[in-house]
Amino acid sequence: SSGINAEYGEKPSKQGFVTFLSFCCFGLVPLLSYILCGFIPWNTFNGGRGMVNLAFPISCVFTAITLFLLGVVKGRFASEHLTVAGIKVLVMGAIACAASYVIGYLVSKLLLKDD
Repeated sequence: SSGINAEYGEKPSKQGFVTFLSFCCFGLVPLLSYILCGFIPWNTFNGGRGMVNLAFPISCVFTAITLFLLGVVKGRFASEHLTVAGIKVLVMGAIACAASYVIGYLVSKLLLKDD
C-alpha cells in the first residue's frame, strides 16, 4: 500500500482514536469554566453595572491558553519554532471562534426576527 500512513507504519484507526481522544479532552476546556463557575462562589463580579457572569471570559482565557499549548506541542512534533507554532494555532482558533460566533449571531437574528 502507498501513502503517508504506509511509509510511517501508522494505522488509520490508531490515528483516528488519538484524534478522538484529543478532541474529547481538549474540547472540554471551554466548558470547564461553566462547570466550575457553578461550584465556585466568585463566578459573578459586580462591575459597577450589576453582577456579571465570569464564565465566558474565563472560558476564553482557558481556551486561548489551551490552543497556544496545542500549537507548541504541534510545533515540537513538526520541528517548528514553538512560539510561532503556538501563535499560529491560537490565531486560527480565534478566527474559527469569531466566525462561529458571527454565524450563530446572524442565524439567531434571522430566525428570531420580528415579523
